[in-house]
Amino acid sequence: MTGAMISSTQVPEFEERADQLSLALIDASLADGEVFRRARAKLLGRGAKLLVGPRGTGKTHIMRYAYAQAMNQVDKPLALYATFNRYLNLEPLLKKSPDARQRFHSWVLAKLLVSAFDWLRDAGEDEAKLLAADPLFKHEDLSQLVARLERGTGEELYESLGQRLTVDHVLKAVGKLLEVSGRTRAVLLLDDAALSLADEYLVAFFEIFRQLKTELIAPKASVYPGSTQYGPTFHASHEAEEVHLWLSVEDAEYSQIMGDIAARRLLTAQVAGINPDILELLKYLSFGVPRTYLRLLRELLTSKPRSAQQQVNGIVEAQTELMRAEFDSMRIKLKQFTSIVQAGGELFDKAVQDVAAAQATDTRVRNIVLGLQQEKNRSPLAERMLRFLVEVGLLYPLQPVSHGPDRKYDRYIPHLAFLWRRGAFGRSAWSTGLTACMQSPSSKHPVRRELSTLLPQDGLTRMKLDLPPCQNCGTERINESQKYCHQCGEELVAASMFEECMKLPLEKIPEISQAMVRRLREDTQLRTVGDVYASQNASGDLQRASYVGPVRAGEIIRKVERVIEEFLS
Repeated sequence: MTGAMISSTQVPEFEERADQLSLALIDASLADGEVFRRARAKLLGRGAKLLVGPRGTGKTHIMRYAYAQAMNQVDKPLALYATFNRYLNLEPLLKKSPDARQRFHSWVLAKLLVSAFDWLRDAGEDEAKLLAADPLFKHEDLSQLVARLERGTGEELYESLGQRLTVDHVLKAVGKLLEVSGRTRAVLLLDDAALSLADEYLVAFFEIFRQLKTELIAPKASVYPGSTQYGPTFHASHEAEEVHLWLSVEDAEYSQIMGDIAARRLLTAQVAGINPDILELLKYLSFGVPRTYLRLLRELLTSKPRSAQQQVNGIVEAQTELMRAEFDSMRIKLKQFTSIVQAGGELFDKAVQDVAAAQATDTRVRNIVLGLQQEKNRSPLAERMLRFLVEVGLLYPLQPVSHGPDRKYDRYIPHLAFLWRRGAFGRSAWSTGLTACMQSPSSKHPVRRELSTLLPQDGLTRMKLDLPPCQNCGTERINESQKYCHQCGEELVAASMFEECMKLPLEKIPEISQAMVRRLREDTQLRTVGDVYASQNASGDLQRASYVGPVRAGEIIRKVERVIEEFLS
């Protein structure tokens, strides 16, 4: 069956992103497993928590699931849910407004107060119960304040409402809901709180986080393992417990949990029609990321009919290229880390090469772990490089081990899809080799390396902070804190990530073909992500291009929106 052809079938539309699912589907679609059970318990338990994991590992899903469970079970705490995934819409204010941080502060508080009204709606309670608690508690005004701050407008509303909001208003609202619900304590589920691309907002956010932590209220925030910077006043290890959410491919329940995810999110008949060997292969190639597994399944079920090996090769190649493009995009998102990201890509490629070679030499054992020797003089920049690789999901971190004095190793599993593409698990048994490997005993001698052996000779010395040059004369900055150019005296302005995203040309979007880009250039004025984003009638403008109708225009718009979401998250 491994060489059989997989036919293209009509696959029902399903949403990969948990923030787009209804609460009813969220409640029914969360897979079981110890890693998820532990995270659920921590989210609804006492104390501040940071839910840590790469994109797609289920942070949003499990937060919304915890919200739904708390809503339906009276023995659970009161839970409010708010997502901050649009915080970078406020990032241009850092260049335009002297009180940008104060506006951000108001936006966060308004979002939390809107979440209180969301709870009343979902619980079937009357909004009047909250309206009476404070004259500022007006649902429509708070929602308008959020929307206008995200658009950089609404000066009057900001002055009349936003400037008056304080953390005490949120505490008062939560206290009122505790009274209404009859619950004794509350948890605040703060999703997409990484704020990884706007350092100036981090201090404000985590100051609020700290102030929300009381005897009766426990804030919980989802963050990324690599790029989240907590600011100088928030010490993550002391202020909150970290809860890691990323299913390990070595977990004894791995295959069962991933299968459960697919069964809950796709029709059972659709999944049952796939060769079991290929199903198992895709589970491991998704590397413990549910969103990736669902994407691979969808691509397999909708791709053009051809041999199974060709189909799998095609979708895995596309997925690995997408992941490398996401990692490389950090050079645009975080320009100060350009050289660090470049070095990380080189290190990852060499790690994959070495681990794949070791695994291929003896397929009777599982030899997929890279041991990276801890060095006393390892620089913070090198540490950040490794965390970036973890954040994107290219390296899975394991517990460090010691093999004696001065022989301690950090351990990582390189992404299995990249190992598989290099033939680590045997090319003849392409559909079964990886699964067989994961069921084999672990090697007693994993691949051990030093940073210097995984990078080119000057790899470590090339790592530095890449500061943006003066926008007037192009002179490089001396340090991060520099306010004025030492060459021409011009005030130095921080680059806007939102504006950088809007400047991305359409040809940089991996899912839009170059042929389509050429037609858009010939027949329309749409050239960049910002052109599509800002268009009052994007669908109509796109349909001016040859062979673009309403359906294809909608697909292009969704692809642009997905790029914006990924870029600004």
